[in-house]
Amino acid sequence: MNTEKNAPRIQDQAPAAASAAGPGTDTPPDPRRWRLLVFVALAQFMVLLDTTVVNLALPAIQSDLKATATGIEWVLTSYILCFGGLMLLGGRTADRWGRRRTFLLGAFLFTAASLLCGIADGTGLLIAARALQGCGAAFLSPAAMSLVTTTFPKGKERTTALAIWAALAGLGGTLGVIAGGLITDSLNWRWIFYINIPFGVVAVIGVLILAGGRTETKSESTPDILGAIAVTGGLASLVYAIVNIQDKGWGSIPYVIVPAVAAVALLVGFVVVERKVADPLMPLQLFATRSLVTAGLGRILTSGVQASVLFLSSYYLQRSLGYSTLKSGFAFLPLGVIAILITAPATRIMHKSGPRPVYLFGAIGSVLGLILLTRAPHDGNYLLDVLPALLILGASMQCCGIPVNVHGVSDIPQEQQGIASGVLVAAFQVGASLGVATVATSAMTRTTGELADGRLPAIAWVDGLHLGFWIAVGIGVLNLLNAFFGLPGKRRTGPTESTGTAVAATTARSTTSV
Repeated sequence: MNTEKNAPRIQDQAPAAASAAGPGTDTPPDPRRWRLLVFVALAQFMVLLDTTVVNLALPAIQSDLKATATGIEWVLTSYILCFGGLMLLGGRTADRWGRRRTFLLGAFLFTAASLLCGIADGTGLLIAARALQGCGAAFLSPAAMSLVTTTFPKGKERTTALAIWAALAGLGGTLGVIAGGLITDSLNWRWIFYINIPFGVVAVIGVLILAGGRTETKSESTPDILGAIAVTGGLASLVYAIVNIQDKGWGSIPYVIVPAVAAVALLVGFVVVERKVADPLMPLQLFATRSLVTAGLGRILTSGVQASVLFLSSYYLQRSLGYSTLKSGFAFLPLGVIAILITAPATRIMHKSGPRPVYLFGAIGSVLGLILLTRAPHDGNYLLDVLPALLILGASMQCCGIPVNVHGVSDIPQEQQGIASGVLVAAFQVGASLGVATVATSAMTRTTGELADGRLPAIAWVDGLHLGFWIAVGIGVLNLLNAFFGLPGKRRTGPTESTGTAVAATTARSTTSV
């Protein structure tokens, strides 16, 4: 048999049983997979960089475009709504239409929208371009993650690849805070969007070259249009309600309660639709997979803690320590650096002992780091009161992120990796938004109450932040329980890991170029 001719060029074509088994099949891993990871991770880095880089430029954007407070708010909200609302549709599109095609579509939309953002001469065009950016990100992110999970064999290689993926993603979020201030101060706000263009072009070219020979077959089934409308509207309504909690309060009927009720109604309707259609957008049996449910909950809780730390610590640095926005961004740099440094040892431990020890270490560390921040005084010191906690939290958040990424897709068939990735990315988005909304509302309520009682502003601010940190501690404790009860206690071995890796290596040596 001509092995080269008959071996599939990508794992997207593997049958369900073979794909679920991973490397224990006759399909050799793609020899270009590590180079492909670089370009796919670069695109994800671009998306997460853009998520945070815009925040520091908002005052400059508002001044230059003479935008109203509502208009400038929608520069952020339009992106978040489209990103969060279309996430599951993007993941399922990757499974149906092809991961490479979906990735290229998302990267093209995101890059083109970045150019439109940069040349926008009014608030309306900027908001529309930001919405288009969110659409591109919603297709790019799950397709990119599923490209990683289907390109790398299950076991040691996939764990390493997803660890690198998580490290670069975390670095993108951290550097975005710094880059936003630097670019806005030294150039102008338009360049925070222009910098996405070279990232996007390089990522598209790299994927076209390295994955260009891959043959992906389109699904012949009828698209689940009703399900797509219901889940997109439901997620968008949910995210809209969450992002309004901070400014409008939990009891706001038009901004929080009505969209929240609409979200519940639409998502319940989505479940009803999915139970009846022959080829659903979201196969509900996925949620019978314990690994995906545990990982999805872990993503919500981990991102909730991470977003809370960045939000509350930023306020502490600026309000209590008198840092500028740019200096605050640099103050978070050690958090990103330690996250990169912890990636290799955390990955080695996962190879030997499975996901639970690393996840437990991360969950315990996040609780300890947050408790340290609850003790920061109003006249504190960065080196003594903030930096130790940030170092602990940087390592801890990475140790929580890597296991849930790996564990979440471990038992998912290959033809459903896109929708599973969409679930995990959506969980991260919802968790981050909900975490900030919860701690911010609680902190501001406490501060406002103490100011009304005549408390000194410096003390009132810190008391409010302390309450927010304690709520984040509660989220961290829930994450710890999820780590303890949700993940397997020891590494699972078998044909999908130890034996499978050996089979895959033997097959790869006997096969020529893929």
